[in-house]
Amino acid sequence: MNTYCLFIKAALCGPRDLWRTRSGIRKALFHLATIAGLVTALSSVSVAQQFQEVTAQVGLLPELDKSWGNPIWGDMNNDGFLDLIVPTLSSEPFVYRNNAGGTFTDIRATSGIERAPSFDTADWRGFSAEMPVGTALKRDLLFKGNGDGTFENVTVAAGIATSNAQGQCGFWVDYDNDGKLDLFVKNFASPNLLYKNNGNGTFTQVANAAGLARATRGGFHGTICSFADYDNDGFMDVAFSVEKPALYRNQGGTFVDVSAAAGVMPLTNAKGIAWGDYNNDGLLDLYISRGQASGQNPLVDTLLRNNGNGTFSDVSVEAGIDTTTNTWAAVWGDYDNDGFLDLFVTRPGTDNIGVGNANILYHNNGNGTFTDVAAAAGVALQDNLSTSAHKVAAWVDYNNDGFLDLIVKDGIGAEGDFGPETTGRHRLFKNNGNSNHFIKVKLVGVQSNRDGIGARVTVNRGTLIVFRENNGGGGGENASQGSEPLHFGIGRGRAASVTVVWPSGIIDTLPSVTANSTITVVEGSAR
Repeated sequence: MNTYCLFIKAALCGPRDLWRTRSGIRKALFHLATIAGLVTALSSVSVAQQFQEVTAQVGLLPELDKSWGNPIWGDMNNDGFLDLIVPTLSSEPFVYRNNAGGTFTDIRATSGIERAPSFDTADWRGFSAEMPVGTALKRDLLFKGNGDGTFENVTVAAGIATSNAQGQCGFWVDYDNDGKLDLFVKNFASPNLLYKNNGNGTFTQVANAAGLARATRGGFHGTICSFADYDNDGFMDVAFSVEKPALYRNQGGTFVDVSAAAGVMPLTNAKGIAWGDYNNDGLLDLYISRGQASGQNPLVDTLLRNNGNGTFSDVSVEAGIDTTTNTWAAVWGDYDNDGFLDLFVTRPGTDNIGVGNANILYHNNGNGTFTDVAAAAGVALQDNLSTSAHKVAAWVDYNNDGFLDLIVKDGIGAEGDFGPETTGRHRLFKNNGNSNHFIKVKLVGVQSNRDGIGARVTVNRGTLIVFRENNGGGGGENASQGSEPLHFGIGRGRAASVTVVWPSGIIDTLPSVTANSTITVVEGSAR
């Protein structure tokens, strides 16, 4: 039976486990069940809006809490439906079981994701980290999934260190392509950590974090990270943001800073990172959102187009995303299944009381430009109130109808913020769909890591060629990492070919996959 591993300060320890750091539950990597199924073709729906809020209808709780880290989705009990964890800053997260796509059940009391008996008194952050109080010792937490929706704390047995490092986020990644998921922990004002997976349930710290111990300038202050293979050489590279963006290239197991050479400029107050191939050229582009907790001094987000030669070009102006505002999380997802990645960006407001907090939904026009359709689609959520400040988000097909739904977490609270204006709810928006089709791909590595992290998948439907890389799901990173199938819109196409290039170098090709299918590709099964 597959299990789920969650790291709370770093990330997942393996397929279906959960890792939590002491500064935020940063990376909960959920390994997905290996199932394949045919989903019924969808007909167009005549509705006024693309999205409708179903928060209360599906049973998500109206409780208010501070935000930290994008919501994360993964199949914790292997029933084929994605379950939900919503990280919060100062307490254990919300944990929900998905009841076959109709409703959710709060399982916090029985999930086993709870405070440890020792070294666990400070903030929980994005699924991956916790911030210690003063010089107090703390330990990031690793929860092993049992495959039935419950978790076991295996932190000590796995060899996770006790320290006073201020953890911010973590990320599961097979940095050396040995077929086992390793764990990277991004700390604030302390050296970063890289835990190598020994393959027996334990981890060993890698010296100098393989070149990432001091990654990001200014006292190691870059606190959000996202791994992706931007140069398609088979090794996962990594981008950092928050104080200053930075890009480190993986040279086969060690990392080197290539920020300046690659054209990643030193932007201030960078926040969410979103890797995605918006122009369908087979290369990962990079979107960086920018903002401040107070919302003052609005900034311009940045879209970096991958040139295919190791460099990026700033195309923010020509793409039409150069609005001066205050944004936080950014997540790519093809919500209308037309074959082009769209982008949702949370906007908490442009002053300290939330004025100008309309979210942005950039619809990809298919010609390199974007149009904001958030208001018409029903996800702008503008009310100009700081109590509804929009901070983090994630795409998900929670009901398995083949269209990406959206979850948004309100509440802009940080460590020093207090009062009702710092907290907010989490809200789920159902996608009403259209007549376009989809293909969803679940990956099971054999020689590569079990979750297929780092695999590159191309879906070809004649003139439409769509590329995704599996780096955790959710569309983008803001102190969290989830585990979802790769979602491809294919327009009106009735079938498409699917090609998977695994980190091992193995290539699997399925020449004809029927539209509206969810398939599982096992490494080496379709060569």
